[in-house]
Amino acid sequence: MLHIEQRWQLLVHLYGVTVGTFRLPPRSDFARNDGAKWYECVLCGIKRTKFLVHFDSGSKAPTVGETITGATSGDTGVVEGYTITSGAVADGDAVGVIEGNTPTGHDDVNLEVFNNNEALNGSTSLLDFATVNGKGAVQISGRLIPDSDIVEYQGKNYCRAHFRFLFEHEWADDAKIDTTKEGDRE
Repeated sequence: MLHIEQRWQLLVHLYGVTVGTFRLPPRSDFARNDGAKWYECVLCGIKRTKFLVHFDSGSKAPTVGETITGATSGDTGVVEGYTITSGAVADGDAVGVIEGNTPTGHDDVNLEVFNNNEALNGSTSLLDFATVNGKGAVQISGRLIPDSDIVEYQGKNYCRAHFRFLFEHEWADDAKIDTTKEGDRE
């Protein structure tokens, strides 16, 4: 008898197979599938990119929802909130942290956004409302899964790993696989 892993591998090779109530889409090579559709696994989470940047010499408080842009890098992001840890905006010496989402232009390798000592410009806070203190950090959570690695089951999308972990016991005994073929060692 084949182990669960071997049964799964056999089903994977049956491109586009439907067994029971789940659909197993064909597996494909990412490099050869430029037009692939990408989905979110209900357990991996929604792909979300956030950033955190420390600032000093703040002369105006950022507005939640505004887009901020680095004057030299051109990196951007949308402000979700901010905290002033010392100083005062009125005095032009506010020091604090800006939290945001959807950063663009960030360094994908080091997950950094904005440059040290770079002026920040805001869509409502105007030019040079604060200066970056160090580089901002980018956090990516969740992930997108290519269509070829999504299993649609009971109306929800799962990545292959989560599907196997949660549901393989429901169909493992139903899939009677012929183990008498040459090459099977069990």
